[in-house]
Amino acid sequence: MIGIFGGTFDPIHKGHIQLAEQALAKLELDEVQFMPCANPVHRQQPHVEAIHRLKMIELVLARYSAMRTNTLEIDRGGPSYMVDSLGQIASQQKAILCLLVGVDSFNQLAGWKSPEEVLDKAHLVVCGRPGQALDRRIFPDHHAGSINELEKQTSGLILSLDIDECSCSSTEVRKLLAEGHPADNCLRPEVMDYIKQHHLYEKNCE
Repeated sequence: MIGIFGGTFDPIHKGHIQLAEQALAKLELDEVQFMPCANPVHRQQPHVEAIHRLKMIELVLARYSAMRTNTLEIDRGGPSYMVDSLGQIASQQKAILCLLVGVDSFNQLAGWKSPEEVLDKAHLVVCGRPGQALDRRIFPDHHAGSINELEKQTSGLILSLDIDECSCSSTEVRKLLAEGHPADNCLRPEVMDYIKQHHLYEKNCE
């Protein structure tokens, strides 16, 4: 099974890595692919260019043998729709796909493009976020009771995965950096160094 972790990663922070590490271990995934989007549809546009967001991800993932980047959405350009990306990944990789999403994103699933097709192409693994509760009214007949169920079919299940929640968020990190404060509690040193080197997220860059 392969974990697909999409997002703006603007910038990538310790909460992203913690989620991927725990999903990798708990689900016994073969790998986790970080897939930064080009132009998100349901949130504001990224604050820095894709080349910088991708480089920061690559710096962090260099130490992980079972994590890698997937540049499909950046290479494709235009609006990033998960249903299109999953279809392309499924045509290239013959494996069970597990889409890793935060509970806040999952609760907005009705607003995604073709949510039924998303579920037809992958399992959805919903990871907890502080102060957010899973809405089990969404596709109520598709919720799995255990991790083992995911391997019994190729797609179509929704699993709520208990992970250690992290209070870090890209929004808070950007706010700290724009105000000239350190964000070391949420950023890996290599990411912090890259941000300083390229003067990213400074107030005059917002």
